[in-house]
Amino acid sequence: MVGQLIKENAHWLCAFARTKSSKKCKKFIRKASTGQLLELVEICLNLVASRFRLTTRQKKRLMPYVNTVRRMSRARSERGARRVLVQKGAGFGGLFAAL
Repeated sequence: MVGQLIKENAHWLCAFARTKSSKKCKKFIRKASTGQLLELVEICLNLVASRFRLTTRQKKRLMPYVNTVRRMSRARSERGARRVLVQKGAGFGGLFAAL
């Protein structure tokens, strides 16, 4: 169920999820490698496809980020993922804090 990209970049993902500052989130995204961005795409795709069991509380906390998650799940390349995150941003760092 957990993809290879997620296993390889687990340390980066944990550090990104702990980040509260929007400035630091932008820095993480700017410096992210191809694998790290595609890891975020894979997580969003799994959320949209209901492959993760989320509690009611987690679902409620994700509601403000629904459109960003959907848009991110459709990205198929590093360029597409970076475009969604950089142009829209939409508090993407808060998404992982919600989980």
